Amino acid sequence: MQNKQVHFVDRDGFRLKIIEQGQGLNLLVIGSTDYYQRTMPEMMYDHFRCIFIDHRGFAECSRDITHDDASLEKISSDTEAILQNLGIETSWVLGHSGHAYMALNFCHRYPNKVLGCAIVGAAPSFSEEMQILQMENWQNNASPSRKSIFAKNFPKLEQDIKQEPQRKFAHLCYRLGAMRWFDANYDERPLWHEVNMQTQILDILWGEVFSSVEIGQYTQSLQIPILILGGEQDYSIAPISSWSKIEPSFRNVHIETIAHCGHTPMLEQPEAFTHSMIGFIFR
Repeated sequence: MQNKQVHFVDRDGFRLKIIEQGQGLNLLVIGSTDYYQRTMPEMMYDHFRCIFIDHRGFAECSRDITHDDASLEKISSDTEAILQNLGIETSWVLGHSGHAYMALNFCHRYPNKVLGCAIVGAAPSFSEEMQILQMENWQNNASPSRKSIFAKNFPKLEQDIKQEPQRKFAHLCYRLGAMRWFDANYDERPLWHEVNMQTQILDILWGEVFSSVEIGQYTQSLQIPILILGGEQDYSIAPISSWSKIEPSFRNVHIETIAHCGHTPMLEQPEAFTHSMIGFIFR
């Protein structure tokens, strides 16, 4: 395993974990440090110095959680502080799923810190409009066997949460598996092993913050190159075609779909994902 280094930064009662791994251009990956380090292809470390950082939703906390802890402003401020702590002046940025909005917000607030942004497995928001597009895609294009697996697994979520309420987020992701993974039976639970979860923050992020994202503020402000990368069979969000409905669009954007892939291209199609990232950043 290439030159892996682990650090911690304390911010406002939160202990944020950082993993640095690889060599090459800086690539900041916002989300759960452990989850994304586990999903990143090994070959990426030959080209990039990946800097995986926790946000407050996945960090240990020594005080009571507040609603403000889930704000994108706070998370972007934490991210900037981490880069300062590491002595990193500029970086490429990657945000996957809901963390794409954190990545975009960071790029928006700290434009001098960023070189470009990869948005992976994310729709323009989690708004009601986007949820309708997601369900239309699911109903029209998901196979009967995939729908059957979902119908069998999802009703078990309530009992999962009752038994382990502090692991709600991981259980939700797992029970949505038939929507999230190309292999509808894939068990993602090991990826979440021993990942800290602040359920209150995660509920606010996915239930409120991401549904009200004003993507237009980012499309208008960002001058940097943007890659939007999605899996062909990701049924957990609105299809990648939903980005074409956004006006104005990003000034410098490339949209790409990866075949035989669901919500997490870096793990499901590591070679195609790495090829896309190299093509985007080194073009």
